Amino acid sequence: MKRATVLRLVKIAVSLGLLAFLLSKIDLSDFLGALASAHVSYLIVALVAYFFSQIISSFRWALLARALGFRNPLTDFAAFYFIGMFFNLFAPSTVGGDVGRVFYLSRDGNKDKDGRRAGSVGFATISVLADRAVGMGVLIWIGAVTLAAFPGYAIPAAIRYATFALALAFLLGGVSLPLINRLFQSRDGALWKSLGGALQIYWDRRRVIVYTALLSLAVHFLQGWMQVLMGRALAAAIPWSYGFIIYPLVGVFSALPISLNGIGLREGGYLFLLPLIGVSSEKAVAFGLLWFLIVALDSLVGGLVFILRRRAQPPQQDQVR
Repeated sequence: MKRATVLRLVKIAVSLGLLAFLLSKIDLSDFLGALASAHVSYLIVALVAYFFSQIISSFRWALLARALGFRNPLTDFAAFYFIGMFFNLFAPSTVGGDVGRVFYLSRDGNKDKDGRRAGSVGFATISVLADRAVGMGVLIWIGAVTLAAFPGYAIPAAIRYATFALALAFLLGGVSLPLINRLFQSRDGALWKSLGGALQIYWDRRRVIVYTALLSLAVHFLQGWMQVLMGRALAAAIPWSYGFIIYPLVGVFSALPISLNGIGLREGGYLFLLPLIGVSSEKAVAFGLLWFLIVALDSLVGGLVFILRRRAQPPQQDQVR
């Protein structure tokens, strides 16, 4: 059995095991009651908000990719982004969706004068990694700033300090780009040279990083607001300030590559954090599952885009001609 298959099976087992453990710690009748009584109107608004947040995310990626020479229209980036979200539903982690984005951008990216796409796979990969880094960096800083501004919440000190340390690490990494670039350029190999060249481009065009950070703020503001909406859907009062604490903390925790797309970790994060403000354990687990449902439903849009783009693709013989 291949190693990738084994890892996928392990992650599926971890997710199922975590879900089984969490469900064993709550009253199943109250949990099912919370799901059944959820206000659909709030969930629909959250579904639309998440959709628009992903549109903004695709524009953020477009800015980072265009800095590296890609000139695809914004509609391409939105299509590739949603296809990547769709792939995430079937991959053991978000890496699957990122690979899909790299594939489509490198395949449909600009060609050189000889019709080749020299280096486009490398730069497409770097654009996706940069998109991830900017999004995660801003998310962690939102969590750190909100934790510092609202110290009254009973968040364990270890989590607070870990969040502050991560925020500081991202800041130091950003200001160290020139040093990292020189390190890459000093090494042999085309990969290291490409990485160094991309970092230099981003450093020379720091406005791109500022613009993408602002877009990330808009994305995370929408998704932080969704925490409040979903709390109302479950008749659970979640303050705005706490929404901007739990969203980054659960987001980072569920990104750990030990489960299937964060399933089990996400629900566990909410089960830990929401009862700290008086939300029942049953509603906390329901909150996590409904969040995943919203992400999954919006990701299905990528499946439709994938089918439509395949139908619009000309036959292979026409491309050759």
